[in-house]
Amino acid sequence: MNNHQLTAGKHHKESMGKLIPFMLRQAHHERNQQNTVRPETSRVGKKTCPPYPIKNNHAILHGKVTSQSGVVLVVSLIMLLLLTLLGITGMQSTSLEEKMAGNMRDKNLAFQAAESALNAAETSLNPPAVLPAFVDAGTGGFYLDTSTIPTASAILTDSFWTANPVATSSVTTLGNGIATPAYIIQKLPAACFGTCPPDPTSTPYRITVRATGGSSSTVVILQSIFSPS
Repeated sequence: MNNHQLTAGKHHKESMGKLIPFMLRQAHHERNQQNTVRPETSRVGKKTCPPYPIKNNHAILHGKVTSQSGVVLVVSLIMLLLLTLLGITGMQSTSLEEKMAGNMRDKNLAFQAAESALNAAETSLNPPAVLPAFVDAGTGGFYLDTSTIPTASAILTDSFWTANPVATSSVTTLGNGIATPAYIIQKLPAACFGTCPPDPTSTPYRITVRATGGSSSTVVILQSIFSPS
């Protein structure tokens, strides 16, 4: 082996001694780069810019939430208010209709009771019925036409039917807790009923009946002119 070969071998060993640590450092550097998350880049138009950091994205999102004006909440409250008003109006309408239906029912019951009592009073005047004496004082509910007690305005008041003599109807099958109707009969002078001159043997009577419905505040008063056949 000559000197040139020894010198080359020496230089080769020195180069290998320097190269191995360099390669180890290079490999270690590459491993560090692989473990490091590189930020991606995004393109806006033709320019390249790095993405916002995470804390900036959070700040932007937070900024969008706080910048809302709350229109959805206002609209929801308005809709809730409208629905509440509709519900209250519906309940009031239903309650009013129920009261109207109840009042109409009471009125019908009172009318039927008064009509039944009126028919019973007319039947009691037909022969061979024995009629009581008719006087101005109205004993038993039978008044003369000259009496000043059962005036047209007086018979419409409740006090007349509680403070003056009245007759009680014989109708008892009314049901529904309806009170027995009361009535009065007034004897009238002879008058024309279809044919004139009036028949002197026929006596007309004015019958007035007062009846109540399911409640005492519902009152129906019926009146008829009846001439026994």
